[in-house]
Amino acid sequence: MLEKEPKTAFVFSGGASLGAVEVGMLKAIVEEGHTADMVFGTSVGSLNGALYAFDPTIEGVKKLEEIWRKIKTFDVFSPSVITPIKNIATFGQYLISPKNIKKLILENINYSRIEQTKIPLFITATDINTGDEIVLNKGLILEALLASIGIPGLFQPQRMGHRLLVDGGLVNNSPISSAVKLGADKVVVFPIGFPYTPNQEPKNLTEILIRTFIYLLNRQLSADYHLYKDKVQLIIIPPPENIDVGPHDFSKSDILIDRSYQNTKQWLMKGGYYDLTSEYKHPGDIHSDILNLSEAVKTEPGRPAKERVKENVTLIGAALKESIAKEKAERKEKYHASKEKLKENISDTKDEIEKAFSNTAKRIKKKYDNITKKKDRKKLE
Repeated sequence: MLEKEPKTAFVFSGGASLGAVEVGMLKAIVEEGHTADMVFGTSVGSLNGALYAFDPTIEGVKKLEEIWRKIKTFDVFSPSVITPIKNIATFGQYLISPKNIKKLILENINYSRIEQTKIPLFITATDINTGDEIVLNKGLILEALLASIGIPGLFQPQRMGHRLLVDGGLVNNSPISSAVKLGADKVVVFPIGFPYTPNQEPKNLTEILIRTFIYLLNRQLSADYHLYKDKVQLIIIPPPENIDVGPHDFSKSDILIDRSYQNTKQWLMKGGYYDLTSEYKHPGDIHSDILNLSEAVKTEPGRPAKERVKENVTLIGAALKESIAKEKAERKEKYHASKEKLKENISDTKDEIEKAFSNTAKRIKKKYDNITKKKDRKKLE
């Protein structure tokens, strides 16, 4: 008797701009011919999952890659001061207008209902009233995605009936448990990784908050790994290491996609997709056998403010310089592309004019020849 193929679920984690890491992984996985029977996504992972589930071909993945390579920070976070001031003054529930993120979804999602996907899609959100995980598997795709990516306090919660839905990452950032409950035998997880260099101190408040956010998101994945590794075939694709990109920075998608793609290709070549014995290593793994006992000693003073300011000004200047250079290169590329297109249009127009002129000349000549023939016949008569 033939052995039954395992029911495979692809699970896409949340992580804002780090969703680009998942795209590189997915491209490598799909190129190898691996497919899913079910797709689960949380936060930005729900957007990746929604695009993959609708078109699970390599062409579909390349379209997803193209979208990510074009995304700018302002495509997600609207640069408006009116919305936060208005909502703070009127005791509102969010700081950032959903206008840009809604536009991004509508421009790239070519269907209106979750049920229209080729592969069953399950989108994770959180009911902020109860703390319950809500899995959306039917209904309006735009509203489902806005709920799943709705970071509390930043984006507008989505009111659906008696529920007030926000980002699914609050309760289930990598919904392995949902995949198992719905019958998956094999669960392939696309994690966001750790966007910093280990043993390197955070340079400012933003980096401390980002690192805190990443540890919290990955802690649950570590717990789920220990809980489900012996119950299903659990595969966690290893993210690339030492990526110094924050989840708020959408300008580095090219780097994230390329690094994760190469990393996943190497992992696949070593048989990683079928190796269920490899351990998932996580710096905040409290379920490992290691216990870090340490002695409390007198603390050292922090670095002087002048030194901190100088370092951060240098970093901001370098980032700004890189961003401007990238923008210039993109504009130059667009200019050359439009120039070539204009040349092509001029050439096409010239050909059309020449063809039209030639056809007109032929018609005139034919008409002239007919008139001449008639005159000649009259003379003979």
